[in-house]
Amino acid sequence: MLPGTSHTELYKNHERFWQDYDYVYPVLSRRSRGISVGVNITPAGECNFRCVYCQVDQGLTRKLPAYDLRKLRDELETCTAWALSGAIFEHEIFRGVPEPLRRVNDIAFSGDGEPTLSPIFAEAVDIAASVRLSLMEHGETEKIRLAASEMKLVLITNATRFRQPAVRAVLTKLMANHGEIWAKLDAGTEAYYKKIDRSAVSFSEILAGLTEISWEYPIVLQTLFCRLAGSPPPPSEISAYICRLQEILAAGGKIDHIQLHSVCRRTAEADCTALDAETLAEIAGRIHAETGVEVRVF
Repeated sequence: MLPGTSHTELYKNHERFWQDYDYVYPVLSRRSRGISVGVNITPAGECNFRCVYCQVDQGLTRKLPAYDLRKLRDELETCTAWALSGAIFEHEIFRGVPEPLRRVNDIAFSGDGEPTLSPIFAEAVDIAASVRLSLMEHGETEKIRLAASEMKLVLITNATRFRQPAVRAVLTKLMANHGEIWAKLDAGTEAYYKKIDRSAVSFSEILAGLTEISWEYPIVLQTLFCRLAGSPPPPSEISAYICRLQEILAAGGKIDHIQLHSVCRRTAEADCTALDAETLAEIAGRIHAETGVEVRVF
């Protein structure tokens, strides 16, 4: 760990730059409860959301001359094996990670934009599945082989493209390889969705995609609530959000749990600030009481 830092501060460090890598970056993740090996297949920040709380520094995004799948595989294999071996915790950045968090939870498709928009989304998932299988079967040590078998493939997505057949085909491969889908839902109404996520994709399309994909797989919902110009989401919006969850469940959808969080780094809009822990806890309690879904507050 760097002098003067703590593992809590490490959670705030989600830079997508690691050594001379173009695609892969390890982070200590709150939601993964350990190390997440990030895969950035949208380095130019390609996204169909413009969230008020976006924490991607557009000044640091970059357009690569071309996608290099061999380099992606080499980076992912090297970084993942290094992390699974435990050697990552000898690096100065990760040296102070406490013992309970000294585990590799996942290879995560996240990065600087929406992963499903990447032209190499399908190839990247194939590579990650292949790397995981290779480490399970041929890792240098039993420790690496066992840890690889427990490691997940996680897609962190804004849920805009679940109804695209090509995307669904990739999700089938992801889920067949110990996959998880972490999908965004930040609102209960179209008006608030447009205010927070600022997307041309309709809110009804988001809800339909979430419902349909949750028929096939239990999904994890990621919800960020914040203050805008000092104001938290109005109670009516929380009520509407809960109604949307109830509708998904009533239609036969499966929600594994909800990751409820707020702002923790610099945002796209200066008047977007964090909700306090007490308010988040109150919202979480209400969601659980009215839906029965587990809510994890971060």
